[in-house]
Amino acid sequence: MSRKLYVFIVTSLLIFILAACNKNELNGNSSAEHWNSLDRNQKHIQVATELEELRSSGFTIIVEEYYFIDQLDAYYNDNPSGNLSIHKAIRKIGNSTGTIQVSN
Repeated sequence: MSRKLYVFIVTSLLIFILAACNKNELNGNSSAEHWNSLDRNQKHIQVATELEELRSSGFTIIVEEYYFIDQLDAYYNDNPSGNLSIHKAIRKIGNSTGTIQVSN
């Protein structure tokens, strides 16, 4: 009986954690804190991954990854408590600057 209770409690706790918290809440960092904690290589990998997802969804990227890294550095340095996800920030930058375009 105690094993079943233990499994139930652990399962319930895990479900609560997964349902109630997003990734940043689990580690206590805002998107800005997460971005600013990455080194240049880690930032490049994250941006390259996001841009590749956009390309595979039919978008054209007309600048290199380093453009977005510099823009994200500036954005998150100006907004150190910013909670705009890196995923959304890249799209916002691309839309506002015309560097991410729908392919024809």
